[in-house]
Amino acid sequence: MHPLLYHDGQLTVQTEANTRHVADKLAGWVGPAAEYAADADVVLFAYRDPRAGLEALAFAAISGPPPLARAVGSGALALAASVGELIPGGLDEPIRVGGLVLALERAERARINGTLRRRGTVTELVAEEAFTLCRKYIAPSVAESPYVVVGPVEREPIALDDPWVGMVAAAADTTFLASIAPDGMPDVAHRGGPAGFITLDAAQASASWTEFVGDGVFKSAGNVRATGTASLLLLDLGSGDALELTGRAVYENTLTRFRPREDPLVRMRDAFPEQGRMVLAIDRAARLRQLTHPRQRVAASRVTSRDTPDEQAPR
Repeated sequence: MHPLLYHDGQLTVQTEANTRHVADKLAGWVGPAAEYAADADVVLFAYRDPRAGLEALAFAAISGPPPLARAVGSGALALAASVGELIPGGLDEPIRVGGLVLALERAERARINGTLRRRGTVTELVAEEAFTLCRKYIAPSVAESPYVVVGPVEREPIALDDPWVGMVAAAADTTFLASIAPDGMPDVAHRGGPAGFITLDAAQASASWTEFVGDGVFKSAGNVRATGTASLLLLDLGSGDALELTGRAVYENTLTRFRPREDPLVRMRDAFPEQGRMVLAIDRAARLRQLTHPRQRVAASRVTSRDTPDEQAPR
């Protein structure tokens, strides 16, 4: 693995937000990514979907009791199950994926982007980029079943005016954004906020939301600025299903008076301070049946920008 190499889209957004210094400091940061992978109860993947054009992004997941992934050599993870059968064409040839490992109850997450391949009977994720993220904005939840799920079992096209779509969007506080870099590397990132922070306009076929203040790297926003390709995943925790919205996105930085950042984590007055706005023009929508286990919220408080940097930081 090499340090993060920022492309022009990311550098432009970092400059707008006065975070170039912070992003440079984080370029070589990995942190406890391998430990987070071993403790994760969800491993989420984003990949280019040939069913809708190679630039469209789709999601797949493995969920269940840890360990879902274990280190096998330098920079490789052996997965507890294969998602190859969910990907058109399988894994006859290795494919590049964005990977996100999550322990949602403990608000732990790490990005592990790289190549998904089959070695004998084992599916491996070979990392090209790996870095641990802060604990902000994750709504803690636990799985209701103690077995491994590989999903979705079905990807069902759905109309944006379907009542289930509106219900999921109105309640969503746990979502994920897939994007793609100019070199073709997919990426998937958590997007959490107060319930209903996603605004869905079925008539205009668009979804929009506030991008809250993060670590200053702007990996996803920079990808969107560079390529425009994006997909948004909204979890329906009660059923384990998810809403997948695929299309073209634009990002606007709205926090223009922020003084240059010295540190990636800062304490702010607002729990969910606005950094920018994202708008997704939706080309297609799908209901992903049984993407994960059904999950239940737990009483633990969510970490936000109102907490101290120590509370926000990985543990």
